[in-house]
Amino acid sequence: MFDRPAVSPDTESPQGTGQILGIWRLGARLTRGAGTDLFLAQPADSQGNPRYDYVLKTVAGVVPSSQAESPNPNAVREAQRQIGQAIQASGITHPNLIAILDASGSPHAPYVVMPRLAAVSMDERTRQIPHFAVPVALWWTRQVAQALEKMHSAGWVHCDVKPDNILIDSQGHATLVDLGFATQTHSPMHRVFRGTPDYASPELMSGKTAALPAMDVFALGRVLWESLSATAPVAQSTIEPVAELIEHMVAADPAQRPAVSEVVRRLLSLEIQTLGSHIVPSTSAKRIAA
Repeated sequence: MFDRPAVSPDTESPQGTGQILGIWRLGARLTRGAGTDLFLAQPADSQGNPRYDYVLKTVAGVVPSSQAESPNPNAVREAQRQIGQAIQASGITHPNLIAILDASGSPHAPYVVMPRLAAVSMDERTRQIPHFAVPVALWWTRQVAQALEKMHSAGWVHCDVKPDNILIDSQGHATLVDLGFATQTHSPMHRVFRGTPDYASPELMSGKTAALPAMDVFALGRVLWESLSATAPVAQSTIEPVAELIEHMVAADPAQRPAVSEVVRRLLSLEIQTLGSHIVPSTSAKRIAA
C-alpha cells in the first residue's frame, strides 16, 4: 500500500476527478498501489477552491479510470483488509505517526483520509543532503522509535517499518506512515508473509508467531543500519556505540532485542554524543587539520 502525501499528481486528471466519496471531493490521482488508489482530496463543500490539502486512499477501481488497468481481485481484497487495519489503528495519535483524519469501512468503497505532507521518503531525503551526518540519521530514527513507542503502548505493532514508510520534511521532521499492516500485539499473524523482506525479522518471515513489538525493533535496526551506510565518515569511537545498539536491535532472538522505549533512550543519548563530536572536531581530527 502507498501513503504518499508527497508524490506529485500524475497527468491523468489535472483538474481532478470531481467525484465525491463520503464528505470528500477527489482531486488528481497521485498513484496506484497494489490494489489501492491514492488521490488528492478536499472537503466536498470546497468546490472551486484550488487547494487540496488532504490525501484519500481507497480501493482501486472505486473511481473509474480509462488509463488504469483493471485491478487484480486478490489485490483488491488485500487492500480492503489493509484499509480496515488502518482504520482500526487510527485511534493512535502521535506527532511522528501519520494521522487518520477520516475513514469509512464501507465494503464497496472503504477509504482513509490523511493530511497532505510536504515530505519525501527517508531514502530520497538522504540523497538530497550533501554531507549526511550520523546525528541526523539518529535523530530521524529516534523520531520513528517514538512513534513506535506510542503504538506499542497502545497494543499495536506496525509490522512494516522501512525507509519508504518514513517521510521526512524539509525541517527534518519524521512521520511513520502506512498502517495497513498494523496488527494488535499477540494477535496471530497471517499465514502468508506480508511486508518487506529486507526489513522483516526472522519470526515475522516465518509466520509462526504472533505479532510482537520486537518485530518493529528489528526493522528499525535495519533502517538505522542502512542510514549509517549513507553518512559521512566518522571516527570509529563515534560509530561503535551505534553499531552495538543496532546489533542488539537486530538480534535473531526477539527476546534479546531491547524494548522500543529503551531504543528511544539510547538513540537520544547517542544523538547528543555524536552531535557534540560532529560540531567540535576531535583531537585526532584537529591534528589531521593541522
